[in-house]
Amino acid sequence: MSAIVLYGPPTAGKDTVTAALCSADPRFESVIKLKHGSGRSAGYRFVTAEELDDVRHQGRIVVETRRYGNIYAVDDLSLTQPQERGRIPVTHIGNVTDMRTLLDRSRATSWLRVLLWVPRNVCEARSRERGDTDTPKRLNAWDETAQDVLDSDVRDLFDLVVRTDRTDPETAAKQIAHALEGAPDVLSTEELFATLGLGTDESGARRSATQRRA
Repeated sequence: MSAIVLYGPPTAGKDTVTAALCSADPRFESVIKLKHGSGRSAGYRFVTAEELDDVRHQGRIVVETRRYGNIYAVDDLSLTQPQERGRIPVTHIGNVTDMRTLLDRSRATSWLRVLLWVPRNVCEARSRERGDTDTPKRLNAWDETAQDVLDSDVRDLFDLVVRTDRTDPETAAKQIAHALEGAPDVLSTEELFATLGLGTDESGARRSATQRRA
């Protein structure tokens, strides 16, 4: 496999695990996303609306997402150039539709697809501990991510699931690196829901997530 995509809700540790991967092995390289808007700059390259349009017109946008009032985009060059240098790009995705778009538009890349997860109460605690001023928005995003998993066809979508409330970043990085070198068993939908704590059947899990949002 030649690249890694990390999917998960806010505070699941995508940045932290990526940093652990890059620290443990110089082959890993964090993908810098394009961002138009405001807020955190770490992990992003801010662009103007005109610059983003220019990248679009060149056909380089692999996937584009709107969240928190911002626009985030993955530039194809941020995936292909590291691979040309023998590196393994690591990118982050926040919903299943964008995940499938990424996979579909980069078929020349062999992806290790990793789901990082934390329960909702851990998401809230981590958000407040790191001083987020928009914790309610983060919790809404967690609810949306949980519902996204429940409402989507996630059969055969993830190679590895890591509960980061039970696994420290260094161990998570080791698990991902090991899976990258092998042929991980793809999780069934039932195994996935059970690991995430969303329920063992789709209807029960959907009710659980819906009740949280009510």
